[in-house]
Amino acid sequence: MKLICSGNSPYARRPRMAIREGGLMDRIQEVDVSPMPDNMDMILGFGPGAKVPGLVTDSGAYISETLVICHYLDDISGGKLYPKDSAAREQAMVIEGIASLLMDSQFARSHEKRREDGEKSQGVIDKEDGRSARSYDSLEGMVDAFGDDFHMGLMSVVAALGYADWRHPDDGWRDGRPKLAAWYKKMEDRSAVAETKVVL
Repeated sequence: MKLICSGNSPYARRPRMAIREGGLMDRIQEVDVSPMPDNMDMILGFGPGAKVPGLVTDSGAYISETLVICHYLDDISGGKLYPKDSAAREQAMVIEGIASLLMDSQFARSHEKRREDGEKSQGVIDKEDGRSARSYDSLEGMVDAFGDDFHMGLMSVVAALGYADWRHPDDGWRDGRPKLAAWYKKMEDRSAVAETKVVL
């Protein structure tokens, strides 16, 4: 199998961590297509989305979208990426949802801020600034419930916070959120996190 990815994509970082945590490194090759504009023909050859990540399965099927890929990886890992207990699994998905919301908000802001001055929408930027801040606050309030298992919800949090450090350092997400900051610092030493970190 092949994971079509970009080393600086927070969306691709989630399945990249999942591959490591799920013990799938010997089954899945990572194909880095950075810089994407230079490799667009190859990316379009896999599927219509023209974005990463994407997973080419052993049968040749192409699975797109981060959440779908991660559920597939959970299946083939024997269920190593989500808790077995239904209540804990539900909580992991709540965390994953908030982290996904945060990542989408960050991406929307990055995209909007790159527009030409006359095309930028300050209203969009302000709306997403607020959404990101609320997401950081929600995660801060949930840290005590994160638990010890490094499941997909927490991998998603790591990816979102790492992306914030890279693209939105002015968010200052650590300010006033000591539990989240301490948790993230602890996670940085985990091999799956360290091996997939975006090089700033």
